[in-house]
Amino acid sequence: AFVHSLKPVEQQAQVTGAKLAKVWMQDSVQRYRQAWIVHGEPKHMSMDGFELDMTEAGLVSPFRQDGVLDCGFWLAVHYPQREIMASELLEIRGAIKSNSYTCHYTYENGQRVIVISDANYLKIDVEMSAE
Repeated sequence: AFVHSLKPVEQQAQVTGAKLAKVWMQDSVQRYRQAWIVHGEPKHMSMDGFELDMTEAGLVSPFRQDGVLDCGFWLAVHYPQREIMASELLEIRGAIKSNSYTCHYTYENGQRVIVISDANYLKIDVEMSAE
């Protein structure tokens, strides 16, 4: 019975961890955008050991020089710890549709972080699988 009563607590901790990861990513996006503004809105920027291509809206571009979507690079820039509450990252998937892209990050405890960029708007969502 004790183990059964811990399950909701563990699930709540995972939800909280995923929400904290989302906040961290959002804060990172804002921090890079502010640095971009301070530096005069350059197309390229060096920051935190990264060479960054920036969009017209001051977002870090997840695209490599050859035009390939690199969701792993985006995560390395905005969420370098990669784990959520000791839950390992299992899969990174990316998709491009006309002027938008989506990066899906799936974690072992059922969390999914979804980053969607449509033109110059960026949205970060967190989903939990119903186990």
